[in-house]
Amino acid sequence: LKPFSRRTSLPTPATLTPRRSGRFSMQLPQLDDDLLARILPFVTEVNASLSCRGWKDYLYEALKLDLRIAFMQRLRQQGAVLFCYNAVRPLGEDFEESVGYNFTFLEGGSYRLAWTRTYDAWSSQGEQHLGKWSIDMEQLHCETLAPDASAVSETEMRYAPAGYKFAVPLREILAAKGGYFEAPEGSKAADWELPARTGKQSQVYDPIFPSEHADSGHTFSAAAIAAMTQPAPRSDARFVEIDGEIHEVSGDIVANWPEEQWPRLMRCRLRFGING
Repeated sequence: LKPFSRRTSLPTPATLTPRRSGRFSMQLPQLDDDLLARILPFVTEVNASLSCRGWKDYLYEALKLDLRIAFMQRLRQQGAVLFCYNAVRPLGEDFEESVGYNFTFLEGGSYRLAWTRTYDAWSSQGEQHLGKWSIDMEQLHCETLAPDASAVSETEMRYAPAGYKFAVPLREILAAKGGYFEAPEGSKAADWELPARTGKQSQVYDPIFPSEHADSGHTFSAAAIAAMTQPAPRSDARFVEIDGEIHEVSGDIVANWPEEQWPRLMRCRLRFGING
């Protein structure tokens, strides 16, 4: 088996370092992203990976292949991978936030999501996604797509607009085993929740990769990056001014309360940090 031609200049699977005893120890080299991408086809060949167990283990860990393989095996066996994420977070005395996200990841790279968020007996939010997914290392990246207008019913939950981007950890999806993943009560919101609901990027997940602009010679300020990652406003969006700042009114408030009550209700939500 000859996975590489002689003309391909790649490092040997290990670097030989002399010991004081005269023998050599084997140390795996550090690989950059470009080199890892070139080596990946080699490790996918079963017979080739058996030629060096240490090399195989290093590549599997560096590229998080175990997570990818486990997810794809489950998807192939079941036709779809389900992931239900639930969390309850106290916000004050007799006042709590309850969220639920129900994902269905399908073969071919598409996914569906329906989420709900409630924080008292009279207020709730909800939306559904139609989008595409892809795997990058240990994250499953999702992006919403615009649904076919002819297939959307007026009686079903509204769809998120195209362009929302977020990433869900593969470990959490696999740990749920097709069932529920219950976050510890009072735990911090997951990094992907805000962008999944609103399209607004958290400080952790940023879909703009430095390599996209590395050769342009330009630098981007934080304000410019924020502007590029913000989704376009909804055509039916409504806004109110609170303490000198403009805020979009939550969809459930618009649907269930008269306009003169919007500032009072939005002020309450902003106070407890539950807008979005």
